[in-house]
Amino acid sequence: MNYKEVFDTYNELKEILINKRNAIIKKKMDELSRLDEATIICIDKIKKFDLENTPNDFTNEEKEELKKLGLEIKKIEKDNEILIKHSLSVINNILSGILNIAQSDRNSYNSQGKGCVDSESLDISSITEEA
Repeated sequence: MNYKEVFDTYNELKEILINKRNAIIKKKMDELSRLDEATIICIDKIKKFDLENTPNDFTNEEKEELKKLGLEIKKIEKDNEILIKHSLSVINNILSGILNIAQSDRNSYNSQGKGCVDSESLDISSITEEA
């Protein structure tokens, strides 16, 4: 493993994560799925480097560049995480609204499944007896 190979792989991961952020923002689910697969492949390549246990001849400057790139990747991934959580929150609110509408529509029908007007849904004994 040489520095260029490691740096290029980390740079590739950074680009994938930037594209993932754009896909989240633009709601492109098919592209998001493809980028997730690319992320997994890239992370598998990084795991094979085993930088902590394998001796390397990186200069201090190269190590600093890799550290800087790692911090950028971490920030982008954190931003993506926030975007995904926000998207899920929006989806939950939309589904809650839909379910509330469906629940109120269900209350518009009587026990026999017939639509009822508000006055029909009032089952006050004195009114029923007089009628």
